[in-house]
Amino acid sequence: MSELITRRTFLKATGAAALVAAAGSMLVGCGEDYGATPGNPTLPTIDNSTYANFGSFTVDLGPLSGQWTSRTTYESDGWRHNYLYTGLFIDNSYNTTSSVTIYTSNFTCKHNGTTESGLKVCSLGNFDLNDAKTGFNFIKSVTVPAGQSKIFPLYIDLGPVNTASFNRFYTGSFTITVKVGSTSRVFDYSGLINDPSVSNH
Repeated sequence: MSELITRRTFLKATGAAALVAAAGSMLVGCGEDYGATPGNPTLPTIDNSTYANFGSFTVDLGPLSGQWTSRTTYESDGWRHNYLYTGLFIDNSYNTTSSVTIYTSNFTCKHNGTTESGLKVCSLGNFDLNDAKTGFNFIKSVTVPAGQSKIFPLYIDLGPVNTASFNRFYTGSFTITVKVGSTSRVFDYSGLINDPSVSNH
C-alpha cells in the first residue's frame, strides 16, 4: 500500500534529522585549514509555513545560516571565498504528469538591493573537485520527478574573503529571486538566520 507523503510530513521528518548536528556543520579555521569541499553538511531546517507557488509545484528555502570558506587552491582569483548554504525544497508531489527542473540560472541574489559582483547561487547540491583538482564541479541543475518532493543543498558564493566577509551580509537586506518561465518569487531575508518571507515580483 502506498500513500502520498504530504509537504508537512516530509519536512517534519527531514527537519528532525537536520537538527541533530546543526552546530557541527560550520567549518572554521585559519590559513588553509579549510575543507577542500563542504562535504555533506547538515542543512538548516526549512519552515514550511511560507513557500513560493509556481502553479504545478512549489519552492521553499531555509535560513541562510550555513557557512563554509574555500581554499585559495580551488578559486580562480587566488582568494578564499565565503559561501552560504541552506536547504532548497521542491515539492512536485501534486503534479502527476511531469517532472520539474531548476537551474542555478533561475536564481538571482541581491544584497541591499544590488547584485554585487560574484554574488550568485553557484550549486544546487554538494559538490566535488574537478578531475584536475583545480576547481569545483558545481551542480548546475536538479530535477524532481512527477509526484515527488526533494530537498537539495543550495550554495551561494558571496565572493572573496577580502571583500565579502560573512558579517557584511548579516547587515542590510538580502533577497533571492527565483524565476521560472515568466513567474518570479522573491525570498526576503530579515536576518540571514531567520526563515525568509515570500512575495510575488
